[in-house]
Amino acid sequence: MTAPDPNSLRRSSPCLECGSMMLWTQNAWASGDNRAGAYRCMNGHVLDPQLTRECPSCGVHDTSVIEGSPADQVEHLCHACGARFATPQ
Repeated sequence: MTAPDPNSLRRSSPCLECGSMMLWTQNAWASGDNRAGAYRCMNGHVLDPQLTRECPSCGVHDTSVIEGSPADQVEHLCHACGARFATPQ
């Protein structure tokens, strides 16, 4: 397997299904007629973009949901810059 372009957006954690590297890919997530960017692994598994929101501090999508968020919001942690932020539930 060849290494990805160093400028591509690699997720810090591997694919939950197969353990391979994940890259941010435009139009990877399909929902009806709508398409959105999402992390896709080298084997084609796609991570729901609702789980990897864009960090308002650095713009990277390498984020994860922090467990125990209040009922009306979802808290996220950015793995690129360490920022914590919330989005509506």
